[in-house]
Amino acid sequence: MKRESTEKLQEEKQDAVEKLPAKKQRLESKEEEEVVAETFADPTLDVTFKMLFGNDLNKDILISLLNSLLGFTGHKEIVEVEINSNELPVSFFSKEKGESGITSAIDILCTNKGKQKIAIEMQGQKTKYFLPREQEYMAKLISLQVKEGEGKLYHEKVLETYIIVIGKSNIFVGDTKLQNQKLFEIDVQPMVIQTNEIIPGNKMFWKFFELPKFQESDNYRTIDKDSALKEQWLEFLIDCSKKDEEPDRSDIIKRGYEIMKVANWTPDQKALYWKQKMNEIAFLEAQQLQEEEALIKAHEAFEKGQLRGEIKGEIGKIKIALENKWEDEKIVKKLKHTHDKFTSIKEYFEQNPTQLTEDDNESIIMGELGLLDDYS
Repeated sequence: MKRESTEKLQEEKQDAVEKLPAKKQRLESKEEEEVVAETFADPTLDVTFKMLFGNDLNKDILISLLNSLLGFTGHKEIVEVEINSNELPVSFFSKEKGESGITSAIDILCTNKGKQKIAIEMQGQKTKYFLPREQEYMAKLISLQVKEGEGKLYHEKVLETYIIVIGKSNIFVGDTKLQNQKLFEIDVQPMVIQTNEIIPGNKMFWKFFELPKFQESDNYRTIDKDSALKEQWLEFLIDCSKKDEEPDRSDIIKRGYEIMKVANWTPDQKALYWKQKMNEIAFLEAQQLQEEEALIKAHEAFEKGQLRGEIKGEIGKIKIALENKWEDEKIVKKLKHTHDKFTSIKEYFEQNPTQLTEDDNESIIMGELGLLDDYS
């Protein structure tokens, strides 16, 4: 089992090493890459997402997205929205200058007929501060709803507030991993820990959708025009730019495809889109390059550590063999790594005979012989 694991690590390292030069050359090249034409644009970029859902001309599309993702029907169904394009500018919620990653912000903020605020955020890459940041977003959205003199009306003045987060990469992984890794739709509300109940009178609602997990689900594989709109919208966000022809879906989804048809755009819209598209591709490739370089370093460290352990083992064997007065030729035949260093190791023990009887001193001996420089 250990041998198979080691061989697998070596294969992974070799694969990464072989791919690395080409990727580095591509990233370091100053020439512009040829952009492959798309029939339909990627709706998850900032410019296209706002073109679809942040445009007053397409309010029916935004309403469809909101009702389907939030599951609003009956008296909760949204029938009218006001898009608050200037209330939360991108610069207000952008990440600090100098931080790595794709800048994210509240992409769409709107208010329904009941004055409840609903924010939609398209999240590119998971960051360690992502979930705490969502709490800050919520705090800003619900702040200042209670005016001076209304201190006894919090239960009326603080309205239900919603943040919808759509993740292009999985959010609840790594140090935020949930037990069920097949969940692609996650509802978050403040809870009473002792009773596992939602806090009474809660006004804060988060809704997370992880597109990669949805793509791995049975829901994704069986979508057609009669599927739930929620699933059709999630599929649309994933697959739109991959399609050459408009698929047979609900009429509102077809509207989305029509708006995303690149051939219908102005030259300025196309230029802005391709710029964002190439920036994202460059970032993702650079991120992948860093991960593969880290993988190679990790494998090299593993191999060095493994080799160092084998060297220590051979020094232990030499100690035992010398104690038992084996012939030099017989000892050397048993050595894989230190056969060419046997003479210096033997001379060391001859000069330091007490080391032959000391236990667990192989690391000290490696250091005194200068072998740590070769195998550390």
